[in-house]
Amino acid sequence: MSPSVTYRLLTRNQWRTFFRSLKARQNLFVWAVFAVMGLYVSFTLIVLGLYFDLFMLELAPGRSPVALVNAYALPVFFGLFTIRFLFQKTPALKLRPYLHLPIGRSRLVRFFQATSLLSLHNVYPLLFFVPFWSRFVLGAYPSAGAAAWLAGIVCVLVASNFANLLIRSVLTRHEGRFLLAMGGFLTLVYLDERFGFRFAQTASTALFDALLHDSTAAFLLALALPVWLGAASHRMLLQRLRTDESARPVRRTTWRLPWLENAGPVGQLLLLETRMMWRNRRPRHYLLISLLFSTLYLLFFLANPAVKDGFILGAVIGLFASGGFVLNYGQLMFSWESSYFDGLLARNVSPRNLIFAKLFLLQGSCVALFLLSLPLFLWFRPDLLGLHAAFLFYNAGVTTMVVMTLALRNRRPVDASKSGGFFNYEGFSAAHWLWFLPTALPPTLFLFLFRHAPQRGLLILGALGLTSLLLVRMWGAYFASRFVRRKFAMAEGFRQ
Repeated sequence: MSPSVTYRLLTRNQWRTFFRSLKARQNLFVWAVFAVMGLYVSFTLIVLGLYFDLFMLELAPGRSPVALVNAYALPVFFGLFTIRFLFQKTPALKLRPYLHLPIGRSRLVRFFQATSLLSLHNVYPLLFFVPFWSRFVLGAYPSAGAAAWLAGIVCVLVASNFANLLIRSVLTRHEGRFLLAMGGFLTLVYLDERFGFRFAQTASTALFDALLHDSTAAFLLALALPVWLGAASHRMLLQRLRTDESARPVRRTTWRLPWLENAGPVGQLLLLETRMMWRNRRPRHYLLISLLFSTLYLLFFLANPAVKDGFILGAVIGLFASGGFVLNYGQLMFSWESSYFDGLLARNVSPRNLIFAKLFLLQGSCVALFLLSLPLFLWFRPDLLGLHAAFLFYNAGVTTMVVMTLALRNRRPVDASKSGGFFNYEGFSAAHWLWFLPTALPPTLFLFLFRHAPQRGLLILGALGLTSLLLVRMWGAYFASRFVRRKFAMAEGFRQ
């Protein structure tokens, strides 16, 4: 089969898969909300690109729009890469259904590498940069330099896409090395921000200023980056396909915790879930990433002087510093057990005990992450200790209950042991993404309302969480009754 015929058939198949997945969606209201939000973000980016000089009156008055964008282009792409890494899927999961066909694996990898470029993570930045280029660059600089500048933006965007594929492919075998590398990178970012080196801004200005002056060396450098990353990600994806991960030995770590084993049914259920979490790749990744967010990644936010007066950044820090595990792991609290959920229902397990075990796990994680990140607040930002303490009670008392409400809606199965990669969002639905609004929006609005009296606001926020904690038995009875009503629908969904 010729390459053109192969790619045409694969493209047609992907279009069919896409439209069939849209028809299969049950909650049209949720997808309508997503469509409205997507159109709003698109309109905002286009307007921001066309009238960036007006927005600069507040950001950097008297500075050239092109100079400002040139200085912050690479730092912005670094920041967007974090979002891309968390949410953009790897093509390896889409490749496996085609491996039995008489199509070369290298050809399959090239096709899915190319289709990954159609992601919204690549489209949204262009909605800003293309209007900005047409308004402030095209016509103001020589044609060759203007074309090279836009080509450089596209090259960096494509390089970011292929870097995501490369890193996610490496992570399937070397997650420990990744965590060390990420820790080192975030430490360098913190030091750069702390001591004012501004290395990323300097490199960004040098690259894009040179492109505007039609520098051949700068253009070749910008072009070489996506070419090298594309080749490296192609090689790693091929290695993943050629390696039979099911033949690798599975680590079965068993530890004895007498204080849990002797704590009755709740303690035994809690011990069962912690063993499941550590033995399986995907839930273990959520645990490790929660630790990363609450320590090394937190340094990046604590280095930002705007946190003290910024209620949005303050809410983000408070939620993730002690509630990162709840927000990541807790949303799929019952889907983790989908492979043996029927067996769990068949046993003489009290719904109240099951719910209390999960609540204690989530609330205990808030305390553990609070203590783990406390030295960072004491050393770098002691002025935020009040925020950290208030959000400990809020996350343990309110965020945990909101996330448990979502977990009781789990109906999609998750293969925790063979999910196939880092941040594979199998089991997630549109409701999981929209659920972040009732989780993060209330404390953000609360901090905004009390921005002129922040200490009083934090005191009230912590008091709300403490009140909810004192009513934990009432919450347990409520969630147990909802579990009894929904358990058969959840089990039916997990069997599909």
